Amino acid sequence: MVTIKVSEKGLSYEGGAEYAYHLVESIREAYGYNDMPKMLNDFVFNIEVALQNVGVLDEWFNKIEEAA
Repeated sequence: MVTIKVSEKGLSYEGGAEYAYHLVESIREAYGYNDMPKMLNDFVFNIEVALQNVGVLDEWFNKIEEAA
């Protein structure tokens, strides 16, 4: 399991990359993919960058599907 660690002001996440991906998707879905508060948006963005760094997301923030 790949672990990432992210913090933004009062928010922090340390845990598995796959769970982080699902967390980001859930937050974006909850906001209807519209603007969210800046601190939360920055936190989500930081998680997405961390997911890029470990190879879960590509440079356009799309999930990289594992080859079968």
